[in-house]
Amino acid sequence: MVSERHAIIGAAEKQSEGYARALGEHAGSAFAEADRALQDIVGEIEQRGGVDRVDRLTLFRIIRRQGSDTPQLGALFIVDRNGTMTVNSLEFPSRQINVADREYYLFNRDATHAGLFFSRPLVSRLSNRWRFTMTRPLVAADGSFSGLVAAAFEIDYFHRFYTSTSLGPRGKVLLVRTDGAPLVNEPFAQNAYTTDFRQSDLFRRYLPHAPAGTFRGYQSPRDTSPRIISYHRISRFPVVAVVSLHQNDFLDSWRQKAVLQTTVLAGLSLAILLLMHLLLNHLDRLQAAQKSLREEQEQVRLKAAQVDAANDAILLTDREGRLLHVNTTLCHMTGYTQGELLGKNLRDLQTPECVASAAAGAATVLERGEAVFESVYRAKGGTVLPVEIHARTMTDAGRSLVLSIVRDISERKRNDLREHARLRILEEMATGVGLAELLLHIVGFVEQECRGIPCSILLLDEDGQQVHQGVAPSLPEFYNRAVEGRRAGQWLLPGGTDGRRYRRMIVEDVGVHPSWRDFQPAREAGLRACWAEPVLSSEDELLGAVALYCREPRTPDRFEIQMIETAAHLASIAIGRFRVEERRNHLEVQLRHVQKIEAIGQLAGGIAHDFNNLLTPILVYAEMMRNKLASDDPLRSKVQGIISAACKARDLTQQLLSFGRKQMLTIQPVDLNGIIGTFQDILRRTIRESIAIKIRLAPGTVAILADRGQIEQVLLNLAVNAQDAITGNGTITVETGHVVLDNEYARLHPGMRPGPYALLAFSDNGCGMDDETLVHIFEPFFTTKQVGHGTGLGLATVYGIIKQHEGYITVRSGRGEGTTFCLYLPLSRHEPAITEPEPDVAAAGGAPGGGNIMVVEDNDMVREMAVELLESAGYRVLVAGHPAAARELARRNGAAIDLLVTDVVMPEMNGKDLYGYLHESLPELRVLYISGYANEPFVHDGTLEEGIDFLQKPFTAERFLERVRQALR
Repeated sequence: MVSERHAIIGAAEKQSEGYARALGEHAGSAFAEADRALQDIVGEIEQRGGVDRVDRLTLFRIIRRQGSDTPQLGALFIVDRNGTMTVNSLEFPSRQINVADREYYLFNRDATHAGLFFSRPLVSRLSNRWRFTMTRPLVAADGSFSGLVAAAFEIDYFHRFYTSTSLGPRGKVLLVRTDGAPLVNEPFAQNAYTTDFRQSDLFRRYLPHAPAGTFRGYQSPRDTSPRIISYHRISRFPVVAVVSLHQNDFLDSWRQKAVLQTTVLAGLSLAILLLMHLLLNHLDRLQAAQKSLREEQEQVRLKAAQVDAANDAILLTDREGRLLHVNTTLCHMTGYTQGELLGKNLRDLQTPECVASAAAGAATVLERGEAVFESVYRAKGGTVLPVEIHARTMTDAGRSLVLSIVRDISERKRNDLREHARLRILEEMATGVGLAELLLHIVGFVEQECRGIPCSILLLDEDGQQVHQGVAPSLPEFYNRAVEGRRAGQWLLPGGTDGRRYRRMIVEDVGVHPSWRDFQPAREAGLRACWAEPVLSSEDELLGAVALYCREPRTPDRFEIQMIETAAHLASIAIGRFRVEERRNHLEVQLRHVQKIEAIGQLAGGIAHDFNNLLTPILVYAEMMRNKLASDDPLRSKVQGIISAACKARDLTQQLLSFGRKQMLTIQPVDLNGIIGTFQDILRRTIRESIAIKIRLAPGTVAILADRGQIEQVLLNLAVNAQDAITGNGTITVETGHVVLDNEYARLHPGMRPGPYALLAFSDNGCGMDDETLVHIFEPFFTTKQVGHGTGLGLATVYGIIKQHEGYITVRSGRGEGTTFCLYLPLSRHEPAITEPEPDVAAAGGAPGGGNIMVVEDNDMVREMAVELLESAGYRVLVAGHPAAARELARRNGAAIDLLVTDVVMPEMNGKDLYGYLHESLPELRVLYISGYANEPFVHDGTLEEGIDFLQKPFTAERFLERVRQALR
């Protein structure tokens, strides 16, 4: 009796499990159909520009069309952003019903991007019937919430499933959200919809560990009756299907039988004592026995029906493997009828390759009493079917038999193979396999899964508009050549308000589709249908498309759609990784180049500082010698040669300072167009006549913050560089404009900040440069000219000037393609001022004046030269070779010092600090700083502090004396 009770409960558990799975599949199918309708409505509304741009009649027709063949839906309706139901599929014009307090409205309003949502059941304000609602949000182009689309499910729809099952008088079916909120409770009980199932054993103990299962316990804290509960989580939706059977519904017959047997035993005992009473009641016992037999026969019939209703095949064989009984599921799996199967040996169903392994599994069953093993059946039509067999021995009337449960594992095997291939492709990505090889493996994976259907992966250009490369090993070469340069819209449907986003496109027949009917290579390749999925980066950037081609007109099935989506996901990972590495390598090269240029600039600035100290006495002493020589003295021309050479060395040093960004600038608002316009004549005189100069200036004023002289130097250096690149006739083009550099451009160009800039483009149609030359063009002393035909500082100076102006320079060039330099300069917020030409300082002259001057200079030659010049001009001079000596001289001479002439960079104390120290005791003291290096304490970004008198080395005698006179005024 105990084993029979266990058997009854076990059968009830299997029945409950089968009903739960059926309920889950039934509900999942209904939900999927409703979700497709919602997605189609959302997609059609977005195509029409959003819900605010579609009139209500059109909205009514859209939802009416989608809801016409979905009996599970009570209604489809649309709610605007304010919570008013504006349109429903039951009536037009539709009543305006406020649903702003409903759970589904509040959820979608506050979580616009959450996607699909199921609400708790409530009495509908539209139909006054119990319904639960399935919704998707409507999102405006700017990402804001603009309403929702909803499908109202009739709870009575699931009542039909309940009435079609044999769950017993106290059986129940439920659909529960994964957060414990009930959606459906049959039979209907209004108080059940307030139950929180999160506190039930199902949600606390079982569901967190397995998506499906069966257990015995209590349905909920409110229902404590003993039950057999099976659950099945619906894979695509946050819903759990639950079937609950009351144990007593299945044990009543067992209890009746137990009572009967007890009665029989009691009767036998009484028969010994009361033989006459036994005879009189014999007829009653016989009738009771017949009734019990009928009940047992009915129970057997019910069990047989349950076996036939099982999702798995159930079969009974003898020890040799001959089929004695099979359920209808095995017939559906193999395509044979029961009559054809009975009497067959299991070896007749197995493929030759697995006969030996299946025989080993059967031997294990006979030896151990039970076993689990896999085999492969061949159906009547030849289809191969992998199966998993759970077998155990049993005895019936002394005969040894084997009971087997056979499960179709085709989908699991396909998933295993698919996952293995996916993991292999991901592993190859991690080991650095090239992009082309990765894409070939992805295509091969898809074509292996979708037999006879060619696959291609199309890569797009940087703008994401045209195909520039493809991977399609199974398609003819002439077709692959023909697709290059085609628009992405041939494979993908445009979506989004900007027209640059794309979504899946299904072309059922290329012969009639507008984008394909004129594309002859497709027909020549035998292609009749094309299904394409966009390949998107993690930032939703369109990278390409995955396309499947069919040789007959049709639409893809669900499996083929899954394969396209999987391939697009893998391609996105592969292409994204490749592009990230490509960008990283490009940025590393740029960074190394910038660091190299910075290091050379620091070196150049240091050399220029020391060189200026050497040039200053050379230039001044040579001028003094020339002034003392008669005009006809033969030495005068030689001295003039020294002066000319020193001036050239001074200019070369200035170029080094420009490259190192150490020269002093006069930064002010200037008009870039005006500079080019006034400098055009100088360019024309500088460049040979066989080269045309074209000026294309932006309309109006292009106001920049710059040093006018330095910008003119840039124009001159670029013009000379372009002239050297042009052999014979050619053209130089100078253009200006306004540009705005975005964050992505700045990220790809180290040192550049995003924002508005003035563009100065300088182009020539000369010989151009190769990539190797481009790497070095901004390095000082690098030149492609012959020895003695250039210093190699022209472009290095341009680079330094633009960098000191906080600008940026790029260059495009190629052998035989000419060169274009693009200079980006910061814009000025103020209009350029009208400037007057500066007076000629050398010509200003003036009579010598008196005064006491202290000269502080740690360079002996410069110090002696300055003293000699000042004394010859009539000044009284105090001399100090370092700051400590200067402080001592000031202490002794007191107020007898009118002007301090000091170097800036000295031991112990710099010139600025020395002046500050002396100024405390001599408040009337004035100062003139001299230095060969512009990177001084009062020079910031090349600009001199206001009110500072500064003379940069090297200088002429006239220039030095004039600045002394100006400082003393």
